[in-house]
Amino acid sequence: MKKKIQTTQIFRHIVQIVLFFLLPGLYILTFSELKNIYKMIISGNFHFLQAFPALIEFTTVIFATILLGRFFCGWFCAFGTYNDWIHLISKNIFKINYKVDEQLDAALKYVKYIILIIILVVSWSFGSTIFSSTSPWDTFAQITDFSYVLSNLTLGLILLALITVGAIFIERFFCRYLCPLGAVFSIISRFSIFKIRKPNEKCGKCRICTTNCSMGLPLYKMQQVRGGECINCLKCTEVCPRKNTNANLLGEDVNSNLASTVALATMVGLYGGNKLGASVLTKAGIASTTISSNASTAKTYKDGTYTGTGTGFRGATTKVSVTVSGGKITKIETVSNGDTPDFYERAINTISGEIISAQSASVDTVSGATFSSNGIIEAVQNALSQAESGTSSNNATTSDNSNSTNGNNTTNSTATPKVPYKDGTYIGTGTGFRGATTEMSVTVSGGKITKVETVSNGDTPDFYQRAINTVSQEIISTQSTSVDTVSGATFSSNGIIEAVQNALSKAASGSTSSNSTTTNDSAASNNSSSESNTQTNEQASKTEDSTSTESNDNNTTTNNNTANSNTTKSTTDSTSTTKSSLKNGTYTGTGTGFRGGTTKISVTVSGGKITKIDTISSEDTPRFYNGAISTISDEIISTQTASVDTVSGATYSSNGIIEAVQNALSQAK
Repeated sequence: MKKKIQTTQIFRHIVQIVLFFLLPGLYILTFSELKNIYKMIISGNFHFLQAFPALIEFTTVIFATILLGRFFCGWFCAFGTYNDWIHLISKNIFKINYKVDEQLDAALKYVKYIILIIILVVSWSFGSTIFSSTSPWDTFAQITDFSYVLSNLTLGLILLALITVGAIFIERFFCRYLCPLGAVFSIISRFSIFKIRKPNEKCGKCRICTTNCSMGLPLYKMQQVRGGECINCLKCTEVCPRKNTNANLLGEDVNSNLASTVALATMVGLYGGNKLGASVLTKAGIASTTISSNASTAKTYKDGTYTGTGTGFRGATTKVSVTVSGGKITKIETVSNGDTPDFYERAINTISGEIISAQSASVDTVSGATFSSNGIIEAVQNALSQAESGTSSNNATTSDNSNSTNGNNTTNSTATPKVPYKDGTYIGTGTGFRGATTEMSVTVSGGKITKVETVSNGDTPDFYQRAINTVSQEIISTQSTSVDTVSGATFSSNGIIEAVQNALSKAASGSTSSNSTTTNDSAASNNSSSESNTQTNEQASKTEDSTSTESNDNNTTTNNNTANSNTTKSTTDSTSTTKSSLKNGTYTGTGTGFRGGTTKISVTVSGGKITKIDTISSEDTPRFYNGAISTISDEIISTQTASVDTVSGATYSSNGIIEAVQNALSQAK
């Protein structure tokens, strides 16, 4: 007998493929927004219209599911599609045809409700991050960056592998037994106007509908199925030889192709309508892309608007502005970003709301948009570091002294005004790719930066040239070092910017005469113009000045009162990596590690040098943190600077350690 072409299934697979590539993260965003709604409700801060722009995916999928049942699961979910493909390959190519026991299957379907309850209680209610690295969804969404997944989402990768194995033997393994979002849909879909109608009196004994059911439902026992475990794949309506199984809409049997078209049109219409509605509500001032809160302020900040940068997906730079009014964070806006738009938008809408609500940057990342989330959080932390009470006004207005560069951090940390500079040529150094030294010459004429030239560098030529051509022009154009790094040449860009900042620190008006006339002054090398240095530091400065003079004499340098671009590296101590004199003592500093965890470090200075770095406490994953601290502490002690590279595979832990050490060393100057 000739096999019938199943047109509905062909249509379904086409829709699945298209949406797999167009909206691969729709299921993650929906679940993340469900989490946000739950947290707003339990905190007593839920205002649907106000929060609506940040809940577009959730409202679209939920309303469509309530109205028409679980078409989202059967047709639109990328993770469901993945499960389908795995089972199709195993069944049609490897001829695996395993059938799970009916009673066991029914019992195992309750597991997903248990998983949902555990997530609600442990993670969402109590804020535990115990499951942060176990999500197979996050792993699946980021699988293209396998090195990151392997090092940071190891348990999630193991679970994804187990789910894949399960899907080989059992169709829709994850959807049947493990999906917490499916547990929600199973409940709310029971009110839909769509159902599968199958009058038993017209049935034979073939049970072909049950055999082909993606979710393993015992359809041979049922007169009809409305929502619940049914994902509306519609396979049963096409395989019935008696045409006894039909799609039914509002009590009327309809063609399965028509039913699926209505479902697709409903999803698209709801999504477009929600986007439009969100835009209208936002423009009318009724809604906001952030979620307001009356939460008490965790810290007191100086009023103003501050700019900060962070590292997002695949090293892209995220730049945000943070507005503080009345000592509180009131607004967070994106200045620029290089992340995937859909994921970034969902991350910024959620995280900005949570930060404003908590008055703190210590918030959770958005599931499925971890990289974008971390970039935003890092940028906000960077901006807020300038706004904290007790910070000098110079830190709030210029980035020259507030930025310490490491491998993955971007350089622009503030909105820098056009600082007046003394005319002259100044030399500065910074740390480029893999710790190589970049030495720059900066010419100031008429109080303005007129020329930025390379003296020497140790970076890869192609990447360095790309960076220097762009960065130097932007610095001259803006008269500021608060410029973006060049995408794909971040390390080289950071080295150039740091070197120019270092040079300009000697050219700024108000510096002491020694700072503005010699490249060998230790105070300039540390970007420090404090008049409260100890006698030891002053003496060290004089000693270095003396050494500088002798070295300059030996090199036939006649002018000791101007910055000399021909000064050899052996006599140049004006770098960010200079072994500068620090006050002896033990200092404690804190930094932000993985997922906003606090890293607390103790730094011991003896004989004016960093001699010991110890961990006081850390909230990071132990094996990643331990690998980072052992490497970074050795490098910092070896180079006598916190401008060192992060450890591959432990970037967030590395950044937390480096930030904590920088914080500690700032007290030792």
